[in-house]
This record gives sequence, structure tokens and C-alpha cells, in this order.
Amino acid sequence: MDQLSGKVAFITGSAGGIGLGIARACAEAGMKVALADIDGAMLEHAGSELSEAGAEVMTVPLDVTDRDGWASAASEVPATLGPVQLLVNNAGVSTLGLPFDEIDPELWDRVVAINLTGIYNGLHYFLPGMQAAGGGHIVNSSSVAGLGGVPRAAPYSATKFAITGLSESLRAELAESGIGVSVLCAGSVRTRLWRTSRAVRGLPDIDVPPPELLVGGSADPSGMDPDEVGYRVVDAVLANEAYVMTHPELRAFVIQRHETLMRGFDRASEFRSHA
Repeated sequence: MDQLSGKVAFITGSAGGIGLGIARACAEAGMKVALADIDGAMLEHAGSELSEAGAEVMTVPLDVTDRDGWASAASEVPATLGPVQLLVNNAGVSTLGLPFDEIDPELWDRVVAINLTGIYNGLHYFLPGMQAAGGGHIVNSSSVAGLGGVPRAAPYSATKFAITGLSESLRAELAESGIGVSVLCAGSVRTRLWRTSRAVRGLPDIDVPPPELLVGGSADPSGMDPDEVGYRVVDAVLANEAYVMTHPELRAFVIQRHETLMRGFDRASEFRSHA
């Protein structure tokens, strides 16, 4: 997409955090914005903020695991704002540092349903309309944890790796159809993820994050401002970037993983040479 003004963006998980940061950047670029989130009160607050700033906004209460809700959104949003040409699948949850042996089947299934199947749902219901409109762009929110495994985050990393692979496959598959695909691999960003994820674990809502979450995650006060991520995403959409990186200092983390992969190939060569 070489210009965004006047086009429609549909953004999940956009009542706050990265989703709202992306929505603000899209609105500033002149887009019409459909905000979707499961938190109705926060959603209306976000919608009012953008509307008061002069954007054309629609709010869509949506649980990304609810396919009937997705079907309704895919019908109602184009009817109200016009065809959606930027789909941002951003909604997600974390397990907040639980070790793998404390992940029960119900929690695993819930994280997969929200983080991964929720993105499938968005693609399933909005991609046909995007194709009919003649093209557009898709942004799927993965994480730096989707580029290298992170301890005590197994379900999160597993789904984020899957999102990275899904996005790479889609980018190749849709390349000739005028639809770009980007995968957002953010590092630490100041958001409410630490708070909204508590419900998935059956924990009560609280206003202040526990001390163990204050370093390196969404509760870290030194994390990136979500508005900065929003501007980065809009820039990447215009440039049709495959990978949207936010933290250049995490390059070493990815290099280390790839060096480990290369050692695996080296060992394979040594094994075959001695076979």
C-alpha cells in the first residue's frame, strides 16, 4: 500500500496498548479506523479519543475466538466505513511467566485460541473482502518471542512462532494478489498485557503489577511507548516490510539463535561426511 489516506483499517486488541498505538497512527495518516476489542468500556473510551481528534471511527466489541462475532464484523464494518484494506491482527495474551509444568490443558487451549486461532479467524473473515477490494495489507502481531524461544513463556512463544510462520507463508502466497503481509516482532512495550492476561489465568484484576513483572515485559516502565510502535507499523505497511522490528538492540538475540541453527547444519555435514 503506497498511501493510506481514506482507506479503512480494522485493528483487534485496540482498546489500549499496541493496538491503540497503531490505531492512532492510522488515524493520523488519514485512515478510517474500526477498533475491535473484548473490553467494551475501554473500547468506547478509545473510540471517543480518536473521534474527538477528528478521525472517522467505528467500535466493534469482539472476542477474537468468537467466529459469529467475526462474521458480523466482516459484514458491518465495510457497510459502515467501506472495504477494509488494512487488517491488523493484534489481540493476544500472555501466561505471565508460568513454567511449562504449570500450564494445564485448559490454559494452553485458551492461549492458542486467542493468540493463533484468533488470527486465523480474522484472515478467514476479512481476506475475501480485501481481495475483492483489489488489495491491501495484513499485519499480524508476533513478538521477538516468535523469533527465539523465551523461558517461562512456552505457550506464548509457541503461538508467536506460529504467527511468524503463518505470516511468512501468507506473504509468499498473496504476493501476486496485491496484498502485503507484515509480522510485527516487538520487544518490551508498555501495555496492559500483564493486566488483561490475568483473566486468562483466572486471576483477579489488579491496578499495580507484581514486582516480578516489572522487568522486560509489558509492565516494565522502561518499555517502548505503544505510540512509537504504531508509527513504526504504519511506516512498515507503506514500505511493505516483511518483518516489523521495534528494538534494534535485540538483533544479537536473533543472531545467537541463527548461529545455533547453523551449528546444527554444520553437525549434519560432519555426520554425513563420516557416514
